[in-house]
Amino acid sequence: MTELTKPSNLPWHEFVYLILSYGKVEQLFRLIRTLRATSPNSAILLHHDAKSPPLDECALRELDGVYSVVPRVEVQWGDNSFLDAYLHSIAYALKNLDFSWLSVISGQDYPLRPLATIETELRVTHYDAFVKAAPVKNGPYHARYYLHYRPLPRFRYAYRIPRWLRAAFNWGRQQLNLQQSLLRIEGGPHNTPLRLGIRTIRHPFSDALLCYKGSDWFTCSHRALTHLIAFGQHRPEVLEYFRHTFIPSESYFQTVLWNCKELKVCDDNRRFIVWKTSRVEHPKTLTFLDLDAITRSGKDFGRKFDAAVDSAVLGR
Repeated sequence: MTELTKPSNLPWHEFVYLILSYGKVEQLFRLIRTLRATSPNSAILLHHDAKSPPLDECALRELDGVYSVVPRVEVQWGDNSFLDAYLHSIAYALKNLDFSWLSVISGQDYPLRPLATIETELRVTHYDAFVKAAPVKNGPYHARYYLHYRPLPRFRYAYRIPRWLRAAFNWGRQQLNLQQSLLRIEGGPHNTPLRLGIRTIRHPFSDALLCYKGSDWFTCSHRALTHLIAFGQHRPEVLEYFRHTFIPSESYFQTVLWNCKELKVCDDNRRFIVWKTSRVEHPKTLTFLDLDAITRSGKDFGRKFDAAVDSAVLGR
C-alpha cells in the first residue's frame, strides 16, 4: 500500500465531513449548523463549486471549525472536473487536518441518525473504508470506462429543433450505442453537452487492477485516503486514463480502494438513496412520504433533499 508523509502539528479533528456543494445556500447552511451542533469537535470541509457565487466567509467563520477548500474547482457533470474537485478536497484535508475518518456528502444530504452514534461505530469498526462498488467486467457500465470521451460542440439554437426531429436523433443515438462498441454518444442532464466516446486501444485494467464502478459518496479512514492520494502520485497514468472516461468519480476511487489488498473495504457506503430510472439515472428527492423507509434504512446519511420541495422531512 502506498503512503504519504504525514505533516506534523496539524489541527486534530477525529471526524471530518467533506461537503461538495453548488447552490441552495440556505439549505447548505442548515446542514452545516446541524453538523456543528451534533458533532461540535468535528471539522467541516467545504468545497463550493466555482460556477456558483462565493459563500459568506464571515458567516462560515462564525460557525467555527469550517474550512473552505481553495482554490475552488468549476464542476461540470460527467467529466473529470468532479473527480478533480474530490481529489483536490481530499488532498487539502490530508495536508491541513489530522483526522481519523472523513465522510463525503453533498449540500443536499442530511444525517439520518445521531452523529454521535455514527462516530462511535466508526471508532470500533474493523473496516478501513465504506465504498459501495462492484467489478465492471462486461456489464452495463463497460462502455463508460473502456472508452475515452470528449464533449461534442453545442448547437446554440437546439431549442428551435422540432420535437419530432429531436426524438428521431435520440433514437438514432440509442441504435448507434446498441449496434456496435467502438463509438458511443452519451447524454446527460439538461444544459450539459453530449459526449462522444471512442474505444481505447490500451487501458490500465488487468487481473491486478480490476475496474470497479460504484457510488462516489463514501466514508473512508485517514489510512484509506492516504493510499488513494498516494496511488495517483505513484500511478499517474491510471489517473490520467480515468480523466477521459465518462463519470470517472464513480470508478476511480472505487477501483483504487477495492484493488488494495491491505485495505478492508465494506460494500456499503452507509447512504440512503432512491434511484429514479430515466434517460439519466439520478437520485429521487426524498420527502416526508419516504420517512418510514428512511427510518428503517439504518443508514448514516440520506440524499437528496430539497427544502424547497419538502422542508418538513428535514425537521423530523
